[in-house]
Amino acid sequence: MATLRKDSRTGIWQIRFYWDGNQQERSCRTKHRSKAQRTQATVEETVEFLRSGRITMPEDVDSVDWILFGGKLQIKSVRHSEVKDKRFGSICDDYLEDQPQKQATTTDAEKTHVRHLKQILKASTLMKNIDLDALKEYRRRRNSQKFHGRAISDATIKKELVTFRQIWMWGRQNGFLDIQCPLLDEGHRWKIQFEKKNARDKFKTWDQVERQINRNGLTDDQVQELWEGLYLDQSQVLELLSHVETQAAHSFIHPMFVFAAYTGARRSEILRSEIEDFDFEDDQITLRERKRRKDRQGSTRLVPLHPKLRNVMEMWFANHPGGTFTIAPPKNMPRRRKALAPTSYLTPSQADHHFDVTLRDSKWSVIKGFHVLRHSFGSNLIRSGDVSSDVVANWMGHSTMEMRELYQHLFPQDGVEQIKVLS
Repeated sequence: MATLRKDSRTGIWQIRFYWDGNQQERSCRTKHRSKAQRTQATVEETVEFLRSGRITMPEDVDSVDWILFGGKLQIKSVRHSEVKDKRFGSICDDYLEDQPQKQATTTDAEKTHVRHLKQILKASTLMKNIDLDALKEYRRRRNSQKFHGRAISDATIKKELVTFRQIWMWGRQNGFLDIQCPLLDEGHRWKIQFEKKNARDKFKTWDQVERQINRNGLTDDQVQELWEGLYLDQSQVLELLSHVETQAAHSFIHPMFVFAAYTGARRSEILRSEIEDFDFEDDQITLRERKRRKDRQGSTRLVPLHPKLRNVMEMWFANHPGGTFTIAPPKNMPRRRKALAPTSYLTPSQADHHFDVTLRDSKWSVIKGFHVLRHSFGSNLIRSGDVSSDVVANWMGHSTMEMRELYQHLFPQDGVEQIKVLS
């Protein structure tokens, strides 16, 4: 059984159905209910035929897209002489235009990746001529570049090459290529080996960060990494929110900071939040996730509504400029770029801009983003000793033990008592 829902932001219909043991979600690429219902019927029929064995799925296709198109999407079988010689830049542009089902943030990230790929691999290069040596050279050159004074990490480069791999697969499906992506061997394993990441450092208090910096000998990158691992204690959180309330240039900024401080929400979850997600009767908030389930466009989790957040949001909603989104800029707010049309929601770059401007020229300017408030939310709950790590993990949407373990060092008193068993 497939179900339909209409995206409140875009008006485009989305379809959900179960396949391979997981719920899948894709765009129907239409705002018309009748067309979406035809897609729904196609999906239900295709899934039924697959399960009954009346049809089989070909290899090397995206199974969900194949079902969505009624079994018509597959790699075109072409002889090498029939492959269309097309430039890398042109295939990238065609690929980006053919991704309407993806979230705007995902599309924006892919556009950034494509810009770097075109610059180094050259948009004018025939895609079929891009080989493993060219991709290794891409990695080398990106490693030598810097962003905001920091070297480009292997993690970033791998994300860019993942986009390259997706473009290559799309090119095969559309008859532009007849060979396997040079990044992968016959077992579909990566041929380029990336540096393994170090374990994430534990979160530190303001005093701990300053003590490490004052010892000297740290690079600028190391200092910045220390501040990125900062968490604020409860008195510091209150002091920061007081500063924001008096310094904020717009009425939505203080609610945005308070939202982060009392829910541990990620920046993207704050910007994705809608007014209807606040349940003032049952005192809880629904946060719209994207990270926890890779097989879905999004999932949700519930967080209790803190009284201080409730008071701030009730006052904010009473003077809300309109629209469905929780954090919405005023209609007359100046745009940073004249080409940008007014929107009813805040973009990630706009949120970061207002975060930085609000804290500029104050002691809080060392804070590097909303994630510090997320760290502080989890750290202060754990340190209180009144909330279990499992409950905190559920509220914060932590799905891995690695993330949970980042908070375990916040129980030093437990370790002192336990080690006393030694004589």
